[in-house]
Amino acid sequence: MIILGMLLASIILLLSFTIIGPYGIVIFLILIFGLVFSTYHKNQQIYEDIKIIREKLGLLRDEEKEELEIKKSEEEYMNANKNPEFISELDQEIEEELKKYIEENPDSKDK
Repeated sequence: MIILGMLLASIILLLSFTIIGPYGIVIFLILIFGLVFSTYHKNQQIYEDIKIIREKLGLLRDEEKEELEIKKSEEEYMNANKNPEFISELDQEIEEELKKYIEENPDSKDK
């Protein structure tokens, strides 16, 4: 498929040289960039699919396991931030200090 794309791009390059002239190089570079980007994107999708399959089979490497744990903890943290019930004691203390500061310094609201 990639070879066919490269062949098609070279044919378009030759045609664009004869029709458009020196702007054919620009068109060729745009086509090459599109092909490279498309191939990269497809490879990333395949890699993610293989990673999901390995995860379900329990065949993850140590780095991938750590990455998965970090991603899960980030999701838990984001969900905890959305739900005000899970605000920690430290967060509550900080909020109380900020409220005190705002009450004591009313001109700080304008800044």
